[in-house]
Amino acid sequence: MGANSTVVFADLTGSTRVFEAMGNARATETVTRLTQWIGGVCESHGGRVVKSLGDGVFAIFPDGLTATRAVLEMQRNHQKRLQTWPAPLRMELQIGVASGEVVEVDGDCYGDAVNLASRLSDLAGPGQIWATESVIEQFHGGEVRHRNLGPINIRGKNEMPVVHRIDWQDEVSEFLTMPASLAQSARGADSSFGQIELA
Repeated sequence: MGANSTVVFADLTGSTRVFEAMGNARATETVTRLTQWIGGVCESHGGRVVKSLGDGVFAIFPDGLTATRAVLEMQRNHQKRLQTWPAPLRMELQIGVASGEVVEVDGDCYGDAVNLASRLSDLAGPGQIWATESVIEQFHGGEVRHRNLGPINIRGKNEMPVVHRIDWQDEVSEFLTMPASLAQSARGADSSFGQIELA
C-alpha cells in the first residue's frame, strides 16, 4: 500500500447480547460468517483485510472512494438481511473510515488514520458510517451523500478532526424527515418513482 491509504473499521454491535441469546457455539459461527462476509465485500472493492477483530474487520483501501463504496454496500445489504432476523439477534454495523499515512510493519498497519478509523467506528451509532474530512475530500461531486457533524473530540488527539456521517439509506431518510416537501413535489415526481428497482 502507498503511504496514503484509507482505513476502514467495521464492527458488529450487540454481539454480547447475541452470545447470551444463542449460546457460544452458534453465536461464534454467526459472527464469524458475518465478519467473513464483511471481509469479502472489502476485497471485492479492492480493499485488503488487515485483520479480523473478533466481531469486526480492519481493512485498508487505496483511496477513499473505493472504501466508501465498500461500506455503502455493506450497510445496505446487511440492513436487508437484518429485516429477516429476530430483533434480539440483530447485530448492526458501525463503521469508521479515515484517510492518511499508513505504515505497515510485519503485516500490521499503524498510523493516525488507523487510530482515527478505529475511534470513529466506536463513536458511530449502530447502522452509521462516520468518515473523516480527508475521506470526503476524495469524492467527486454528489455521488455520496453525507452530513457534516463538525469537529469531534477524539481521545488522545490535540486537534479535533472534522467528521462526516455518510448517508447510505438512499432517499428513505429524506422522506421520513421531510414529508411536507415530498407532498408538494409528489405530482412532478411520478417519473422518478417509476425508476426505482426492488432487488
